[in-house]
Amino acid sequence: MELSEKQYTAVTLLALGKTCKEVAEQLGVTPKTVSVWRADPEFRAAVNRCRKDYREAQTRRLSSLCDKALTTIEESLNDEALKIEDKLKASFKILELCKVSPEEIGATDARRIRMQDLFESM
Repeated sequence: MELSEKQYTAVTLLALGKTCKEVAEQLGVTPKTVSVWRADPEFRAAVNRCRKDYREAQTRRLSSLCDKALTTIEESLNDEALKIEDKLKASFKILELCKVSPEEIGATDARRIRMQDLFESM
């Protein structure tokens, strides 16, 4: 299936976390149309590829900021003028972030999605 311009826009919007209703309103189509698109394996694969690309870009951006952020936090934790409450908040935030695991992204290959759909329907 070759995606239309509206479908490519829908792919991007869905990958960014917009709802079917929001996408439909922005594109001037019905939510049912967006739902039909989302049922198509090629469309779903495109959404997953787009989500994967965004995730990789965010990861690269985050990685570039990590060293600076950790240095800033470390300097703050070593700052005698900083209140203990603020040091504890920073420490707990670091511990919280260390446990974060990203949600799993679905397949980016439409054939694989078709196979999964077929298997799940049995």
